Amino acid sequence: MDHLYRFSFTNLPIRGQWVRLQSTLEAAGQYRAYPAQVSQLLGQMLATVAMVADNLKFSGAVAMQSQGNGALRRSLAECRNHTNLRGIMHLTDDASFPQSNSNGSNHDIGAWLSRGQLALTLIPDEETGMQPYQGLVALEKQDLASCLEDYFARSEQLDTRLHFANNTETQGRCVTGLLLQRLPNHPDASEADREAAQDAWETLTALSATVTSTELGELDVQTLLLRLFHEYPCVLQPPKSLSYQCTCNSDRTDSTLMMLGKNDLSTLLLEQGEITVDCEFCGHRYAYDGGAVARLIEQIDELAQAKKEKPLH
Repeated sequence: MDHLYRFSFTNLPIRGQWVRLQSTLEAAGQYRAYPAQVSQLLGQMLATVAMVADNLKFSGAVAMQSQGNGALRRSLAECRNHTNLRGIMHLTDDASFPQSNSNGSNHDIGAWLSRGQLALTLIPDEETGMQPYQGLVALEKQDLASCLEDYFARSEQLDTRLHFANNTETQGRCVTGLLLQRLPNHPDASEADREAAQDAWETLTALSATVTSTELGELDVQTLLLRLFHEYPCVLQPPKSLSYQCTCNSDRTDSTLMMLGKNDLSTLLLEQGEITVDCEFCGHRYAYDGGAVARLIEQIDELAQAKKEKPLH
């Protein structure tokens, strides 16, 4: 089980998050053999959506997705209901990536996408009545952390510092993220309080920049915070458990196959003897024999009949 911690600094408008993902990355790569650099980038994207989702006051999903013309054609990292993660990376057949160091500083995401786009999307549940929101993350900086810092400053007007590290002993299958964020001053804060908060922010971000890849990738959150910020008391909230959870199910697979229509379903069954659908996220296989396909065709007929009988208004 992976964990995310939220923390805040006493009497300061500054908050932070620490997240470490290992079992999630192992599950994401169980059915796809990603190069180490790609696995590291996927880990950073999953850590990002987990931290963003942790700050939402509604249920739903946070998704980071990309599309481009480079070695990385498409990618998706998603966090649903604050705790359930899933992700995937689609590469070109001849994809090659430069060797990166342990903290992933050679992840030139702009070059990997080649004139592509990276977006962060908030998808509330239907019950909330809220509309989805999508913001584009500019790819003007080389690594994902720097691109996201710019995004938060421009879109959220929040100064942010973000650090990622990969534990080299796990062959890139473990990522740790550390985020610091400057919150707005209290409306009643005095000028002295505002100056003190800004001084503290500058000091804390300078201290966070001293963290080494080994420290961030291996130390537990309590030890890390004490080592970096021992002069600034902070309150550490209880951990939130995260896990890899796919959203696939038989109903969704049924609906996808029914979109093919009766003729194509019958042809596929005749050619293959059995129709199989494999989930690209978790590898689960859904198999449809003759009886199952007949059930789908019957449902198609029922839906068509119900549509004909629906009264006109």
